[in-house]
Amino acid sequence: MAVYDLIIEYINPCDGGNQSDKEFLEDVEVDDFEAYAEENSMYDIMEVDTTADGDTVVTTGDGNGYVTRFIFCE
Repeated sequence: MAVYDLIIEYINPCDGGNQSDKEFLEDVEVDDFEAYAEENSMYDIMEVDTTADGDTVVTTGDGNGYVTRFIFCE
């Protein structure tokens, strides 16, 4: 299993979308980014992307503005 730093970002449309709550986790062992997001979010996966820095971003949400974003950093 690979080890990553993980940022979990919670976005609530009632906050105006300008702010999000963030949780930082270090040394998270992950084999499958999507499986990790499915197990740790109450929402369905909406998008999986890779940033220019090589980080993997898995975005989950309810389709109505509530979003949980998992950012896996090496």
